[in-house]
Amino acid sequence: MENLNNNKLNQQSSAVENQEQNFPTTPPQKSNRNLKIIIGVLVVLLIAIIGVAGLYVYKNKQITPTENPTITPEPTTSNQNEQTPINYSVVVKENPADKTKTDIFLKDPKTGQETFYITLSDIYRNHYHNAEYHNGNLYIIHRTGGDTGYQTNPNWTDELWRYNQQKQGQKLYSVRGLDFRVSDDEKLIAIITNEEFNLLNNNGSKIKTFQSNEVVANPENSPMFGFLAWGPNVIWLDNTFGPSLTGLVKINTTNYAVIKYDLSGLPAGPEFAINVYKEKIAFSNYPAMFDVDSAQEYERSGAKVNLIVYDLNSKLQQTIATSITKKFEPKWLDEKTLEYNDPNGTGRLTKQIP
Repeated sequence: MENLNNNKLNQQSSAVENQEQNFPTTPPQKSNRNLKIIIGVLVVLLIAIIGVAGLYVYKNKQITPTENPTITPEPTTSNQNEQTPINYSVVVKENPADKTKTDIFLKDPKTGQETFYITLSDIYRNHYHNAEYHNGNLYIIHRTGGDTGYQTNPNWTDELWRYNQQKQGQKLYSVRGLDFRVSDDEKLIAIITNEEFNLLNNNGSKIKTFQSNEVVANPENSPMFGFLAWGPNVIWLDNTFGPSLTGLVKINTTNYAVIKYDLSGLPAGPEFAINVYKEKIAFSNYPAMFDVDSAQEYERSGAKVNLIVYDLNSKLQQTIATSITKKFEPKWLDEKTLEYNDPNGTGRLTKQIP
């Protein structure tokens, strides 16, 4: 009996010991579920916050139909304050310290301001068209010995030089009695002498040569030729008898074709202007005056002066205005607008020419 009780007691003790040593190896199921719930709530809240923020940004980017959108311009490399390039003219003056040298100035046609550019030697100062300035480049005529020194040099010559923005000089052409013009884009240089007309490229090499008889409309009535104007792919030369217009010549700069216009039958005097786009010439019959007495006598004559536009292709004439012994000094402002002196007062008038 005692042994039986002892066995029961031992069995109960073992059972208790087994219960106390049976620890679980994983977290309780309830705690695991709570953690998952918390994480899920946080994810939902994060998604909601992101969605609300995105909707706010989207709505703030919307422009209602009644609003005018503000357009920010694309950045450009050009200077927005950049103005139209100044078409400088060139002024040459004797150097006050050395009369054999010449001071070169650039003149603003609007303000009249002269800015010193460079000092050079042997410049042909007395030439009526001794220099041009294009895109930072100076073109100028050198003459051996200058205006007077050449007279003692039997081998004197005229030379066309170009000075770049760094004031570095390059001789382009050499000939006695040189006259020149440079196209605005500097691709062509026209050289005029008494004997021939030459076209050069930008480096001074000859492209084409015309003899004087090839660029004269009427050798008897138009013995002299000179540069008149650049046009669209053409060069215009004038033919004159003394100072009065007697003919025109058009040279194509692409195929070098020559067209001559004999104007010796028109009552054109020394004042005229060509419209290179419409190929029309504006002129008057105001005569050339060579001294003060002739001018005064003409003013007393009460002669009529007519301003006329002549179409070189249709050969039609249109009288624009009439004055009494007064110049018109015509000038084309554009392809349709002619400007001239007011025949009945002071100032200038303009007229549209179809």
